Amino acid sequence: MKIYQVEIKETLSMTIEIQAENAQQAEEMIREAYSNQEYILDAENFTGVDFITTEKEMDVRNRNQRHHGQER
Repeated sequence: MKIYQVEIKETLSMTIEIQAENAQQAEEMIREAYSNQEYILDAENFTGVDFITTEKEMDVRNRNQRHHGQER
């Protein structure tokens, strides 16, 4: 049997309207507010989930042990 790693990646999203001089200032203002925990995303902000599966690579020592029947 092979070993697989399955990553679960959830996405939370919130859109905020803000008045600013330009896009950079708007983003900086929201980043600061987010850092100050003025915006907290939770289950209500859930927008999706992805599952990413990859085969786990074995290091050379484990591969050799399996090849020679020495798996523990």
